[in-house]
Amino acid sequence: MKPDAQSIVLLDGGLGQEIYRRAKDISSPLWSVAVMLEKPEIVTAVHADFIRAGARTLTLNTYTATPDRLRKNGALSQMGAIHHQAFEALERAMEATGTEVDVAGCLPPLFGSYRGQPERSFEDLRGEYATLVELQQRADVMLIETMTNTLEARAACDAARELGKPFAVSFRLEANGGLKSGESLAKAVSTAAHYAPTAVMLNCCDLETLTTAMPELVALYPRVGGYANAFESVESVANGGLVDTLEAREDVSPATYGAAVEQWLNNGAVVTGGCCEITPAHIRYLADSFNNQCEIIGLSQLGARP
Repeated sequence: MKPDAQSIVLLDGGLGQEIYRRAKDISSPLWSVAVMLEKPEIVTAVHADFIRAGARTLTLNTYTATPDRLRKNGALSQMGAIHHQAFEALERAMEATGTEVDVAGCLPPLFGSYRGQPERSFEDLRGEYATLVELQQRADVMLIETMTNTLEARAACDAARELGKPFAVSFRLEANGGLKSGESLAKAVSTAAHYAPTAVMLNCCDLETLTTAMPELVALYPRVGGYANAFESVESVANGGLVDTLEAREDVSPATYGAAVEQWLNNGAVVTGGCCEITPAHIRYLADSFNNQCEIIGLSQLGARP
């Protein structure tokens, strides 16, 4: 694998799903956050495995710890403690591995993944994202991910920009190449570009959708990337089901994933990693493939904003 770029940002893989899979006796709408509340050692172990695999930007385990989702599950009063525990889990992993990595704050969809545009105002959404940014302000970078509409993306970008640290925004595409909201990729990138993120990416798409879209994304923004999932389908979760109902694709091996990533990098991507069902083994394959051909860096090192 020999991408044109001299430096590649390597994120971790499917953190939440890897944590959830290892805690076989826990089932909850709060997903990996529920695991962290009961078995924080699992979270630390997963972080450590991704660090050992070669990832140099790791995301906090707070994907479902949004005000709305915690409120619905009777855990809003624990929001501060959950974010504190997420930092501790990742810091313990860095201590255990003797490796410093970029800590990425997580700014996810506020109400659930794979949904369309929420019936909320920009100001309302921005207020909730500002709360999450404040709770994660000591992170090195902010990662806005799995965005399915430009309204939430705008609100998250506006809140993240106020922190004054590097941040990236990542959209989730449907099989037709557009967002769940019906907006185009070009519209999404144009909206994000107004806030000058460090990178604009695609995530939680299947390999085929991301591979098809990458050349267009490269043409739309100076620094881009992608990290796919390996689910058979996400429809059950999109319709309100638990992640327990999701099934992993058996055909997305580390080598298969690596071949797709190679194509994205050859197209011009400079950030990669993995989403749900992309394991430490997949990330290790990528890191080994990059070895002696490019420098693996953290997101904070990617460069000045355009």
